Amino acid sequence: METERRAAPRSSARVYFNKYIDGHPHLCEAVELSATGMLARRIHAPDAPRAAYAVEIAPGPLAEGEPRIWLCASPVWSAGELEALRFVECSDRDRGLVADLLARLA
Repeated sequence: METERRAAPRSSARVYFNKYIDGHPHLCEAVELSATGMLARRIHAPDAPRAAYAVEIAPGPLAEGEPRIWLCASPVWSAGELEALRFVECSDRDRGLVADLLARLA
């Protein structure tokens, strides 16, 4: 029997984001998203494991001044092009933007 370890339920996302490795953005896709993490698919990102990544999510086409979501994410596991990331640091503002994005995805 498999034990569920997630702190929050995930929603299907299909949202593109940048994962920063050594200061350079690399395109990825959030396949599933929750308030505490995501299942990501690497698109143009090297297989370069780090303890944590800066993650920039633009939840849709951005108008001038529309906020981006900035998070610090730590890898939990990876298999092929998929990687589970846990959010380890985010501001209250960004936590609210993630909640808004999840509400739109529901």
